[in-house]
Amino acid sequence: MVLFFERGDVRAFSRISVIAAFFLVLPAPFADAAENVEAAAFIQDLANKAAEMLGDTSITLEDREARFRKLLNNGFAIKTIGKFVVGRYWRKMSPAQQDEYQKLFGEWMLKIYSSRLGGYSGQTLKIVKTIDSGKKGIYVRTLIEQPGGGKAIRADFSVRKSRNGFKIVDIGVEGISMLMTQKSEFAALLRKRGVVGLIEMLRARNSKFPAMSG
Repeated sequence: MVLFFERGDVRAFSRISVIAAFFLVLPAPFADAAENVEAAAFIQDLANKAAEMLGDTSITLEDREARFRKLLNNGFAIKTIGKFVVGRYWRKMSPAQQDEYQKLFGEWMLKIYSSRLGGYSGQTLKIVKTIDSGKKGIYVRTLIEQPGGGKAIRADFSVRKSRNGFKIVDIGVEGISMLMTQKSEFAALLRKRGVVGLIEMLRARNSKFPAMSG
């Protein structure tokens, strides 16, 4: 079952992490509703902070990883994502298992993203429009433009407003949802090995990442 992460989760997250990790300065959003403008501004703010971090060659890669992990932790609704991707199995977990799972899932997700900082090669992110989806939140549609004129990648950021401001809850890459992809991968493991198996696998996978400061 080690291939569960290597072949499924890591590949899915690596595709998305290229987008999540390489925000750059964005143009003004095409939106009218005040909340839509706020949602686009939220993505803009993440872009500005990431651009500043990626451009700072005076710090080590480890320091950049630590800073980027903090940026992701503040920008993504990690607990909401973690609960969603285990579906009905969430209710089968004891409170202690829920706490451990959320801690391990959050650590794994942050490590997956931040470990790919070195892959940046000049991609730029352009906001196309915002779409109000009611209770599902707001979609900020973007294009990831490749250096050298390669084919741009469409990425839709799904954001929701909470007491702590906007958070990213999903990223759709060319129509493929991060949430649904991850839920499918986790469901396969949960059916075979249950909650204990998922927790054990997350713990094992996290231990294989190199230690990072911060």
